[in-house]
Amino acid sequence: MTYLKLFAAGLSLALVIPPALSQDKSAALSKADSTAMTALAQADMAEIEAGKVATEKASSPEVKKFAEQMVKDHSMMLDEGKKLAQSKGATPPSTTDKKHQDALKKLQGLSGEDFDRQYMQQMVKDHQEALQLAEKTAKSAKDAGLKAHAEKGAPHIKEHLAMARKIDSSLSAAAGGTAKSSKK
Repeated sequence: MTYLKLFAAGLSLALVIPPALSQDKSAALSKADSTAMTALAQADMAEIEAGKVATEKASSPEVKKFAEQMVKDHSMMLDEGKKLAQSKGATPPSTTDKKHQDALKKLQGLSGEDFDRQYMQQMVKDHQEALQLAEKTAKSAKDAGLKAHAEKGAPHIKEHLAMARKIDSSLSAAAGGTAKSSKK
């Protein structure tokens, strides 16, 4: 009887330990992959935060609609990225980086057409950077899950960039080109 109890205890322990050990192996992200994962999450968070501000402050219905789409799409991408990070034993970032925080603070101080132009210029810039990051990660990530996440996100980011450029261009044309001179 004692032998059976020991055997059962050993068997149940054997069933518990291997999954925990295999989790540790899958959690081992390279430093570059970990950095890319964090940067992608921070980019998503920045788009969500700026989009939320824009849904309240934008004067243009087109800008407001774009902002709502950014909140929706980037929330979905962020959720997927968080699940991936957690599956790798990584802790997703809880805030954006200083650069994005400063840009958001600048946006919060604007209103009306000035807000719309600055927000859309920021969206063009941010999506150019995010697209470069996603494409680079899709090509160079060692982790298959991160690679797939970046490959899945890149077309959405590319579409957002095209939309942002179109809206930015229409705002610049409506302002008589003054928005273009403020990009420099």
